[in-house]
Amino acid sequence: MKPDIGLQLYSLREKCGENFENVLKEVSRAGYDGVEFYSFFDINSDDMGEMLKKYNLKALGTHTSADILTNELDVLVKYCYELEIEYISLAWYESADRDGWLRLCEKAEKWGEKMRRNGIHFMYHNHAHEFEPRFSGEMAEDIILKNTSPGNVSLELDCYWVTHAGLEAAEYLTKNISRIKTIHIKDMADRTEKKMTEVGTGIIDCRGLYDISAQAGFKWVAIEQDDIRIDPFESIRISINNLRK
Repeated sequence: MKPDIGLQLYSLREKCGENFENVLKEVSRAGYDGVEFYSFFDINSDDMGEMLKKYNLKALGTHTSADILTNELDVLVKYCYELEIEYISLAWYESADRDGWLRLCEKAEKWGEKMRRNGIHFMYHNHAHEFEPRFSGEMAEDIILKNTSPGNVSLELDCYWVTHAGLEAAEYLTKNISRIKTIHIKDMADRTEKKMTEVGTGIIDCRGLYDISAQAGFKWVAIEQDDIRIDPFESIRISINNLRK
């Protein structure tokens, strides 16, 4: 079965601030199956659920911060449970030393265990710095994998940032497929300036990554483009149309 295709709403963050419901309408019109949140915009779960239903979209997951996971985890889990969200991802983390990453692993185990008891998967979302061999040749991404359990902590692999770090995204995805629940598909214009571009217009084999995800039985993948230089709604249409081709 092919994975559903969602959109990480951070791609449309300026539009979300202007008119959130209109964003959902445009995402639905573009042909996406669902959305991945980065904020709930002070909308209660009942009203959010009604809007998603209105535009035939699923709530696939959400990004959040370490601060919210530490101080507001119960509230977050309750909201996600009510929207039937299956994935909560830590959007960003950084530490200059290995001990900082080990402390994160300890916290991630506890966060993931609580989420698992509520039918939710905890995932870590990477950028490029997790793939730098800064700790006696070891990468932070591998520290996470070695010091957390598969039952409590998975990866949400952002394939653009893997490529940005100089690795082959398809190779890393395939090698670690058992610890990855889903991926972010975004494209890179070229390896020199490494600018983001619409899916299917750059150098990353986005369709190949989608096919690997399908073979692995992923429920969904998410398109994301942090930096859009054309009309944002046109951008998300180009990306999903190219991926579906």
